[in-house]
Amino acid sequence: MFILNACHKAASNPGTTVRHGSLVAKVNKTVIADNNIIIKPCAIIVKPNSRLISKVKKEMNDDEAFYIATDDYMFYMAQAELYLDSVKANKIRRLSEGSVKFNTISGRTFVMKLDTLFFGVLLFNGKDKPITADITDLQADYQKYMKN
Repeated sequence: MFILNACHKAASNPGTTVRHGSLVAKVNKTVIADNNIIIKPCAIIVKPNSRLISKVKKEMNDDEAFYIATDDYMFYMAQAELYLDSVKANKIRRLSEGSVKFNTISGRTFVMKLDTLFFGVLLFNGKDKPITADITDLQADYQKYMKN
């Protein structure tokens, strides 16, 4: 179970999708949403918004290279999601804009900006500072970090 704060609504039906702006959360159990604060272990799946896609494409200045790189990212992200599904990880999908705040069980707060990620996965175990996982080997990062 995870609790995500975003919009003062409680979803009580398992399988429900909760949306707030660019935030989309699949509800496995009851979720309380308010203020975009993550307090339970989860994986944040980050994909680029249209502004970042345009920026990266312009910076690369090579359409073919951009599409090859994007295809590679999408492959690794799909593999990452398959792995997260296999371990029944709580997942939250976000676009690469704004930030997300994490509160640990000891009361420490960490804020991570999402607008610096093109594609990525943030892992939060509830105890330690969240990490940006290596999507090319998510399983290793997940097992090392989440099992702490």
